[in-house]
Amino acid sequence: MDRKQLIRVVLVVFLVVGALGLRNYFSPGTVVRRQIFEAVASFKNEKILGVMSKISRSYTDDWGGSYESLGAQIQSMMESYDGLTMDVDINSMETGDGEARVELAFVVGGRTEVGRGNILGTDLDPCRATLRWVKEEPGWRLVETEELDVPQYREQLQERRRP
Repeated sequence: MDRKQLIRVVLVVFLVVGALGLRNYFSPGTVVRRQIFEAVASFKNEKILGVMSKISRSYTDDWGGSYESLGAQIQSMMESYDGLTMDVDINSMETGDGEARVELAFVVGGRTEVGRGNILGTDLDPCRATLRWVKEEPGWRLVETEELDVPQYREQLQERRRP
């Protein structure tokens, strides 16, 4: 194999690997996963607009939540606690037809004048949620929380849930 042939083979391999990498980089599952972790990073840095940019204006849930009420709850948490942390484990993700369902477990921690501790969930009993994401004009956005289990608020969530 002469030098020109070797260069062509290397170039073809590079293009194929690059195309496969881009396909994976822009796959729905990868994009939604990236959106989730960008929202978590914004939450930890107390950047409310960074979190809200990942949520659809048409967001709803069975507990009466909306885009505005979810934003107010997040803002309240950011104002009440310092040094926010959020550990997220994505348990499963299904994608198809411009929609993604994500099941995840998470624990939120923070610090007050009294000390540091868990706010929502614990390592042994984390919060669990099933989230529905939809590809909208600006990109993938959270449109609905289908299931939600927060150990500290189980009874209240059950009472507030609409049938």
